[in-house]
Amino acid sequence: MTTHTTAAAGPATRVTIPFAEYRALTLDAAAWQLLNTSPHVAELLAEWVEWDRRRTLRETSHAVSAAADWRALAAAPTYAELERRRAVVTRPALTPHQIRAQAVASWARVDAWIATREAA
Repeated sequence: MTTHTTAAAGPATRVTIPFAEYRALTLDAAAWQLLNTSPHVAELLAEWVEWDRRRTLRETSHAVSAAADWRALAAAPTYAELERRRAVVTRPALTPHQIRAQAVASWARVDAWIATREAA
């Protein structure tokens, strides 16, 4: 029999374990130490860490995508797009007289539409 004294947080406790079990525990600890020094295990652990990082990013991305209404966001133009549209001249500038004439014509169309509705 082998005895072992622990240094736990409190009074020291004496634990007695069979020698075969002690030997198995030391062999197991040695195997873990050897495993931790293996370059193959280090490579596998690095791959697992990268896989876990990507999995977490993917889950986070899916959660963000599910929370946003992407159809509405995609339909709205960005500020850069609005600025680009404002910078492009699509028609020549109108004079104040032309703007007033267009407004008068537009109101005349509205008045004509209202008159047809009232007559019906």
